[in-house]
Amino acid sequence: MSSVARSVRYLAVRRFHRQSESAKGRFSLARTLGYSIAGLVTGAAAFDGAVNEFENIQGAHRFIRSFGIGVSISIDYAWSLRGLEEGDGKYETVLPEVHRRSAKKLLDGCLANGGLYIKIGQGVAAINHIIPKEYVETLRQLEDKCLNRQPGEVRSLFVDDFGAPPEQVFASFQYEPIAAASLAQVFRAVTHAGEPVAVKVQYADLRKRFDGDLRTIMFLQKLVALVHQNYNFGWIIDDLQGTLREELDFVHEGKNAERCAKDLEKCECIYVPKVLWNLTNERILTCEYIEGCKISDRQSIDAQHMDLCEIDRQLFMAFGRQIFSTGFVHADPHPGNVFVRKDPANPKRLQLVLLDHGLYEQLTPGVRENLCHFWEAIVLRDHAGMERFAKKLNVSDYRTFAEILLQRPLELKGPAKTRLTEQDLAYMTKQAKEHFDRIMNTLRSMPRNLILVIRNLNTIRSIARDHGDPSDRPTILARCALAALCPSQSGLRSFLRVTYRRLRFEFLLWRQSFHYWLVSNFLRLLTRIGRSPDTSHLMNIQINV
Repeated sequence: MSSVARSVRYLAVRRFHRQSESAKGRFSLARTLGYSIAGLVTGAAAFDGAVNEFENIQGAHRFIRSFGIGVSISIDYAWSLRGLEEGDGKYETVLPEVHRRSAKKLLDGCLANGGLYIKIGQGVAAINHIIPKEYVETLRQLEDKCLNRQPGEVRSLFVDDFGAPPEQVFASFQYEPIAAASLAQVFRAVTHAGEPVAVKVQYADLRKRFDGDLRTIMFLQKLVALVHQNYNFGWIIDDLQGTLREELDFVHEGKNAERCAKDLEKCECIYVPKVLWNLTNERILTCEYIEGCKISDRQSIDAQHMDLCEIDRQLFMAFGRQIFSTGFVHADPHPGNVFVRKDPANPKRLQLVLLDHGLYEQLTPGVRENLCHFWEAIVLRDHAGMERFAKKLNVSDYRTFAEILLQRPLELKGPAKTRLTEQDLAYMTKQAKEHFDRIMNTLRSMPRNLILVIRNLNTIRSIARDHGDPSDRPTILARCALAALCPSQSGLRSFLRVTYRRLRFEFLLWRQSFHYWLVSNFLRLLTRIGRSPDTSHLMNIQINV
């Protein structure tokens, strides 16, 4: 072998050894780095488990899950709607399907993450005058969902807060919850004094995970707004976060309940359960236990021979007083929060029991007064007054605002014909559709505190609708508005002036109600004798807020 060949071979062997040693060094360094990272992760996980019960790890898991769902939804919208434009037909067909798939992903994510995610989902579903109906229909399933809790959590929470388990704090305590929601469970118990009570116990980890979960949700919605320029619902989360913090404080809820009871103390048919403050703190709320049935439970109401008309009348009067007189308004009077029973002091009289006082809205005196004047102007058919007071409420379209409050047409004219054709019905339907579009635009531009009022009115109207609308809601609320404007006055002149105002108001109110009754029954008669298609859906404006 020549010397040149041997030199080349020698250099190749040395290069190979150097590369092998370098690779071994890199492998050893990578292995050491890997072991170090694994050790750090394991140590951090062990520390998190010992100190925080793995809350940071679970929070990271919730973040990754939420981020993945957000990316998946964004890709679905971008891919499914590529090349499509609004109004081309296919866009309107594809978009609802994307909404439905995305809403299902959000639903599954909320259920998997629990707690604040469920509460946010419920809040989003409640803003159903703005978000697509596919989201509303899907996310409303969260109203019946709650967190899956570990056995012994309630006992541990009592030990932390009261220094003793529930069976020692109370004479007896039933660990099987009688109600459950996204933030708390409700249990039956008996105090040492022998008083039956309902005990609302917050989920133990909610406060610990609240800020982290809220930051995650805020970050994700900002990311969505950055990617999708048409997204403009971030204000929903901004609005909800303040009220959610209040709902975590059961002392705040107890004080709300006492204020509600004081505001409605003159309403003998309204009852608010008393708070037992010695058994209440920020995470545990103890109130007297009330036997009753939900206001939506027609079977139980009929079995007790209670009058639906009177139930709805008292319901309208109670919340009418809150909106127009006190300004301290229950934000969510859904059927599960309103019970019906016979008054223990007078079994011949029914009584509505108001529950769940965690969320209230305070209307300013100016808003209340202008709202009262606006409703009075509706009855007086004072269009100049309606326009003036609507502007004071920062509402530009006073006609549509009036229809939102009344939930029926502001000006109702009976048909001149004794027979309505399909063309007539199509024209009436087109007019109703245009009304609905104006209503949606007005709601989107309306101040947030008025949205709450509309939501309250719509919720109680929905209850009455399920009862068959036995009471005249607009008439009762109009009287509540005038009563707030005309308190009792001393002096003959003031008395006469107020009396004239009330009498004129009552006459015009009766005339308005009679006209509505006359036109609606005439249209119903035409349908019954076969001279008109069904027009009942055109007589009412259904607004879901």
